[in-house]
Formats: sequence, structure tokens, C-alpha cells
Amino acid sequence: MNAPTAFDIVIIGAGPAGQKAAIQGAKSGKRVALLERERGIGGSCVYRGTIPSKTLRESALHLDRLRRASAAFEFKLKPDAEISALLSRLEEVVQTHDTYMSKQLRRNGISLFHGRARFLNNRTVEMQAVDGARQQFTAEHFVVATGSRPRNPAEIPVDHEHILDSDSLLSMIYLPKSLAIIGGGVIGCEYASIFALLGVEVTLIDRAKSPLQFMDPELVAQFVASFQQHGGHYLGGQSIQSVQWDGAASVVTLLGDGQFIKSEKMLVALGRQANIEDLNLSAAGLAVDAKGRGGSG
Repeated sequence: MNAPTAFDIVIIGAGPAGQKAAIQGAKSGKRVALLERERGIGGSCVYRGTIPSKTLRESALHLDRLRRASAAFEFKLKPDAEISALLSRLEEVVQTHDTYMSKQLRRNGISLFHGRARFLNNRTVEMQAVDGARQQFTAEHFVVATGSRPRNPAEIPVDHEHILDSDSLLSMIYLPKSLAIIGGGVIGCEYASIFALLGVEVTLIDRAKSPLQFMDPELVAQFVASFQQHGGHYLGGQSIQSVQWDGAASVVTLLGDGQFIKSEKMLVALGRQANIEDLNLSAAGLAVDAKGRGGSG
């Protein structure tokens, strides 16, 4: 193995946070290395999160505008409408974003490396590339910006085919006739409103009496009213007793009050958890609590 490469700042993760940290460090005159385990840069935001969901949202809003502008006509998607048709511009948008960020990193003299990183100690990180080659980096400062992934409770059998999370939801081939969503947070509510606009029968389930608990109650009431106006159903104050695919046509959800909810597909949107398991943070003197938050050990 070659001698470690020295930088002033090493950043792990090339999503929005890592990219901004890298640019700020470079503009401060520091030598910056940016390590990213995926082939592209931009993180989940670009490939599985914000950009895909907003692309689908624009398609849903466009369909709704057509309906509103032409009251004499009824605009409906075909029963077997493919998700890819609603995301036709996604690849172009993602590629444009990737090109822009790559040029920005090069323009600022930031060194980009692809591979999986782990701490060897509080001043050294080792990265393993796809071909198995290992390279070490030393720095005075490290930024951990590895993002997060959907939190899928063990009692809900997410199979990414019938029971999906926010990373796999848009991998569906066809628009489902019905969709149950567990979780009344931002991600659950965003997809609930989008799919309701697209004509899907959506049931949004949460243990709280109302969704989006951190928001002003008047705004939440307006959201729920609009969601229900477009055919959605909100079931609040509910616990989940069991979720299972019936092996034929439906995901069956048993609620705490005894109700059974059947849907063609299900989205589990119960928050996210940090991508830190493989970083060997303890070698850097960091401890992680039960919620995945780091701190000095």
C-alpha cells in the first residue's frame, strides 16, 4: 500500500452537505478530498429522494392543471400507466445535476475519490475502491456527511416489490390502483398528495391524530382537506398490528382498532437512519447513541 495522501480536510459523502462543505473548504484555501461510495455524486437527494419525487410531483400538478382548465373534459391516466412515463425527464435532470456538480468540484480544485471509507484512527481514513484497491488519507479535519436511508422496522416486511420504502417506491413499473402509506411525516405526506393527484386511492396511516406534527395546525388542516378532496383518506391515532402481502393481490394491514386495510402497494415512511455502520467511528474516538447520533467518546 502506498503512503497516505495528506489533505487539510477529508469529507466522507458527496451529497448536498458534503458538496457544500467541500466547496467552502476549498474557497478557504484548504486542500480538500471528497470520498463518495456511489458512482455518481449528489447522494440520495439526486437519485432516490428530492429530484425523483419533485419530478413526479410536477407530472401530478400538470395533470391537475389540465383537469382544472378543461372542466368539460375528463383527464385520466391509463389504468396501466407506467411510472417511467411520469418520470420521463428524470434521467436528463439527474445527468445535468451530476455534470454541474462535477465541474464545480474540479473548478475549485477538490479531489474526488470513489470508494467505501472507514476510520483507522482520528487522523486517518482508509478507502476501498470498487476494484478492491485500498488507499489511505490523513487530515486534520474530517467531515462525516454520509446521509441516511429509510428506517424500516423489523416487524414490517419491506420487500421492495409490494411493501416499499421511499428509496424503492419509484421502482414500481406501473401506477398502483391503491396505496397505503404508513407514516404522517414529510415524506409520507408528500407522496400521499402526489399519488392522490394521480388518481391513486391513497390511505395515509399514522399514530398521531393529525400528520405533520411540527407544523402549524391550520396549515396541517388545509393539507388534510386538500388531500381528502382529491380522494385520499387519513387514518390518525392508529397503531399497526401487522402488515403482510397476501400472496395474491393485496398488502393487508391490521390496525390497532381491528380495521383491515387492503392496498395494491404499501409505502413505509417511518423516518430515516444514518449511514454510519461501516465507518468504524469508534476508531476516531466517536460514540453513537441509539438514535444513530454521533458524539465524542
